[in-house]
Parts: sequence; structure tokens; C-alpha cells
Amino acid sequence: MEVHEVTLPVTGTPEGAARARRTVMDKVSGWRRGAVTGDLHGAETVAGELLANAVLHGGAGTASITARLRGDRLRFEVRDQSAAVPRNRAGHPDAEHGRGLLIIAALADEHGVEQGSSGKSCWAEFDLAAHPTSSVFPQLLDRS
Repeated sequence: MEVHEVTLPVTGTPEGAARARRTVMDKVSGWRRGAVTGDLHGAETVAGELLANAVLHGGAGTASITARLRGDRLRFEVRDQSAAVPRNRAGHPDAEHGRGLLIIAALADEHGVEQGSSGKSCWAEFDLAAHPTSSVFPQLLDRS
């Protein structure tokens, strides 16, 4: 089974998170040659949420993102220097923040947090063979 992996540093700014998301998704898209572009939209959304949380709540210093594709299993891990574990927050409907973990839970097949001596790693996994991650979007958007 072929395994691909890349780890990138992430500066603690929204621009740094966006740059890391674009770079890591370029790598993943290259690994998934022939994949329909929409198949990775959900994965890209989750990578962006993990990175945004690290920048907003990850403490001082740089974070990192690792993307690993083993067969059809894609995993993102975002490491930061904060020991604080992410938690769901019930926010106001007009709030700009507070929905990241709900989005991650809706789009990823599995997700979690691992604490270490110098911070934590928040991760999410996708089984790209079981169903394209983009297939979740109609359900997520159709909440009338």
C-alpha cells in the first residue's frame, strides 16, 4: 500500500493558516491523481477548520499540519502548543466562531484530540473510497 505524507509549519496568523491549507491540499490533490475535485472539498474544509482553531486557540508559536494518505485513508493532524482541548460551544446564530467542531464532526469519518507534553494534536480522518467527502455537503446545507 502506497503511503504519502507531508508536514508543514504554520505561522500563527489567519494568512499562515490559509497558505498551509492551500499547500497541503495541493499535495493531497497530487497524490489523488484522477480524483474528482469535489471529492476533496470536505477534506479541505476540515483541514481549514483544524488550522483556524490552531491559529485562534493554539497558543504562542508555530503550529504544524501533517497530511497522510495511506491507500484511500486520508488523515490530517494539526499540532499546536496549547494544552487546552477544543470543546463545542453553543453560539449565537450570528456568531462568527463556534461551529468548527460541528463542521469537523459532520464531514470527517473520525476525529479526535491527542494531548502531549508540549501541546496537542487535533486530527481528522476520511475514507475516500467509502464515499466522497463532498457528498456530505448537500445534507449539511439542507437544514431547513
